[in-house]
Amino acid sequence: MDLSRNDVINAILSRHSVSPKRVVAPGPDQAQILELIAAAAAAPDHGKLRPWRFINFPQISRGALADVFEAALLERMPDANAEALSRAREKASRAPVVLGLVLRLDHQIGIPHVDDQLVSGGAALQNVLLASHAMGFGARALSGQAVRTQAFRTALDIADDEIFLCFIAIGTPTTAPKRNARPAPEALLTQWQG
Repeated sequence: MDLSRNDVINAILSRHSVSPKRVVAPGPDQAQILELIAAAAAAPDHGKLRPWRFINFPQISRGALADVFEAALLERMPDANAEALSRAREKASRAPVVLGLVLRLDHQIGIPHVDDQLVSGGAALQNVLLASHAMGFGARALSGQAVRTQAFRTALDIADDEIFLCFIAIGTPTTAPKRNARPAPEALLTQWQG
């Protein structure tokens, strides 16, 4: 492997979220999207359950996705005004590439425990974010109330045993990232004394 330890650590430490409002085309092409999914598949997966899947929302489907966001808002707020509906619809077109991450948790199996499955989904998400960063793109995971609605679940064919975890918006950053301060490592580490 050609990567040095410093390359890997620097990529991890320099990764940051980039708002979909601050990315433009180009985003990853189809080959790069497949690389991102391959990176996700490298996530830890106790029991080889692959308890997650991704959905790609290509540009051609964004009008339909805007309809879903509108329907989800109307489910939650039947009296939403035109401005709120417009804001809901615009979420579908903010980034050149939009992926969705769906968790498919198996509550019946004892090993691995469902917590392991959740961790696998989180690791898959982080791998996609890191791989996007390594490719020179900006990316951000986004969720919100819309993904919890029945209108959203029905339109995206989310099964009863699935959870739509988040969208991942990916594109070329238009501005230098605003980096939030991170806690000191010492603040995140305790020593067990037995």
